[in-house]
Amino acid sequence: MTRVGWLADDTDMPGGAEYTEAEFRAAAPDDVEIVLCFAGEVDYTCEKFVVQNCVKYTADEIARVTTKPTVKYWNDVGRHLQPGVMGALHGVTHVCCSPIQSEYMGIDAACIPPPVDLARFELAAAEVNGNRAGIVSVGSWRNYGKAPHKAAEWAARDGSSIDFVGGGPFAPRGSQQVDYDGMPALLARYERFVFLPMVIEPFGRVVAEAWAAGCEVITNQLVGAKYWIEENPDAIDTAAEDFWKLVLA
Repeated sequence: MTRVGWLADDTDMPGGAEYTEAEFRAAAPDDVEIVLCFAGEVDYTCEKFVVQNCVKYTADEIARVTTKPTVKYWNDVGRHLQPGVMGALHGVTHVCCSPIQSEYMGIDAACIPPPVDLARFELAAAEVNGNRAGIVSVGSWRNYGKAPHKAAEWAARDGSSIDFVGGGPFAPRGSQQVDYDGMPALLARYERFVFLPMVIEPFGRVVAEAWAAGCEVITNQLVGAKYWIEENPDAIDTAAEDFWKLVLA
């Protein structure tokens, strides 16, 4: 049994990063014991470590972890790390969500997309049997860079209205809240999905989900999921297997 220490910020506002962490952990091989190591509670006796989002961890905690084989999976671009943490990650195995992210960050990294379960979205698409209409944009509208106004402008130029889904301080007026379990059925109702961020989206799982749900996807080159959809969609299906091969190598 290999004990793998898992470092990830605890949060009461789960988003794409937290879904990705849960999916990777759920896919762990039977001979792996995952030890959750929250900030201030790291078990340094583990044989290997995985570091996901780590804003709450100190440079000393990260430095002690990286004396063991460590994989850092970058859900974001590391803007908010505590002082010294980036330097402490020197020498670990870096994994990015997409080549777009790796290039943007300027790091030598393996590229493995999040292991998004697209089968639920494909099933929802089959169940609507082509009976769909309208335009939707879905996001966790927590920062201005996700730019819901750009999606609205696109729809206006198209002469169409657009429905917004998701919360956050930058959510457009009238944006509805939908539980994640209801997202496949929601996306499958729409003909088109629009997401036009102004800052890099290392992956953007809802873009992949909308694609799997049969929507025509309108997005831009800042979205990592666009690369995988166009260049190697099968990599999403094998992401969990590829990740654990790298961790256990």
